Amino acid sequence: MEFSYGQGAYLEGNKKLEGQILLSEHRLYLKDKNGDLAQTYVPLEKIERIRKTRQGIEIHVRPTIYYRFTALIKGERKFLSELTRDLVQRRGFRKRFLKNEWTESET
Repeated sequence: MEFSYGQGAYLEGNKKLEGQILLSEHRLYLKDKNGDLAQTYVPLEKIERIRKTRQGIEIHVRPTIYYRFTALIKGERKFLSELTRDLVQRRGFRKRFLKNEWTESET
């Protein structure tokens, strides 16, 4: 099952891709008229932290022990708020005190 969060952009370093923002059971990604944009795949279980900024949502990802990256998702503010809420619920993140940032709970 996939949920759509409107049109948006994915930025990582010098890479910028635009398309429809989709959230499936195991990943967040963008899709354009030609199909899925594999370069934008973000595995949900590898997300370490989510932070809302004025530009969009910063997603801090650590796919391996030696590699981590930050992806910025831009789009309509309303849809990005829904996306943030859904990501936080799926990952079980907790909001950091007085910050617009969510991380795994320290147990």
